[in-house]
Amino acid sequence: MKSTRLFEILLILLDKRKTTSTELAKNFEVSVRTIYRDLDALTTIGIPIYTSTGKNGGIHLMENYVLDKAFVSSEEQNDILFALHCLSTVPNLDEGAILKKLSVLFKQNSNTQDWIEIDFSSWQSKMNSKDGLVFQLKSAITYQKAVRIQYISTKGKESLRIIDPLRLLYKYKDWYLFGYCKASQAFRLFKLTRIKLCETLSQNVNIYKDIPKSYENDYINQEALTHLELLFHNNVAHKVYDQFEHSLIKRENETQLRVSCEMEEGDWLFSLLLSFGSDVFVEKPMNIRQELVMLHMKAIEHLNCDDKDSD
Repeated sequence: MKSTRLFEILLILLDKRKTTSTELAKNFEVSVRTIYRDLDALTTIGIPIYTSTGKNGGIHLMENYVLDKAFVSSEEQNDILFALHCLSTVPNLDEGAILKKLSVLFKQNSNTQDWIEIDFSSWQSKMNSKDGLVFQLKSAITYQKAVRIQYISTKGKESLRIIDPLRLLYKYKDWYLFGYCKASQAFRLFKLTRIKLCETLSQNVNIYKDIPKSYENDYINQEALTHLELLFHNNVAHKVYDQFEHSLIKRENETQLRVSCEMEEGDWLFSLLLSFGSDVFVEKPMNIRQELVMLHMKAIEHLNCDDKDSD
């Protein structure tokens, strides 16, 4: 579009202060005549552009000309660029061009944000099947289209659901879709790793009022929280600090860490505790400890059964 090209020509001049009509024509894949028409349009609105001839001739922007950026402080400029830098790492979101343009506009070095690198992919593989799903859902949200998903619940049950997608959420290593579920007639969070199939529908989403801004109620039942006193061996200290808030972790003795926390009793809790193997001891409550012992015993029986079947 012409308006976009005019803005980009101005950004090039702000960055380089000098260019040529041939360079601009090649860059935008238009004729030199079109470039001169664009330059006329820019001068008409007051941009001080002039041309010179000779060996060092070309298209120039007056040396003292800058866009009015007084409404954005230097610190705010850095914050804007940092936010765009973070957003540009999201799979299939093309924010890099905007980042480059604003870096020029704010006269920031392209390496300003090199102090941080964000990578959403796992260590196991750079090929992530969620990338395409993120892009598909982003498109559905942008164009306000409903989606049909095949979803696996926490209990392993598969179901087809029609969702009005509203937001994408990245929280604690995972992507979630937040939207209105037609089946449950309520706002819900859906973990992207449990979406087997996703189809964008032609029907538009409904307009909702009073959309929840908090997601905790979808995953945490505050009334069902249980106080836990857990002791961990130093062997798994790194995992303890990965899983729990540091303020909840205390040094019990030379070989153990204590974690005092509130957690909801359920499959997720027991999966977490089982992942620590024999390096965790549930001091309180007793019913959690007993259930954990039973789960370990069932696992031992299952493994022994497999050994017998293979003989």
